[in-house]
Amino acid sequence: MFRFLFSLFSSPESLLQVMSSRDIEESIEEGERILIDEDGSASVNISSAEVHNDFARHVNALKRA
Repeated sequence: MFRFLFSLFSSPESLLQVMSSRDIEESIEEGERILIDEDGSASVNISSAEVHNDFARHVNALKRA
């Protein structure tokens, strides 16, 4: 068990789903919320309806504060 956990955390890049440019384009079309490119950079899919809803909810919360 210890060896498994050690091997899991010794290579954290294996935990990330690395995506090529083509994969990113497909994910945008499918409405994925967060994209991670080949360099490990994360970005938000601004075309996602869920992202728009989340953003609007946060803006409204800030207006009330």
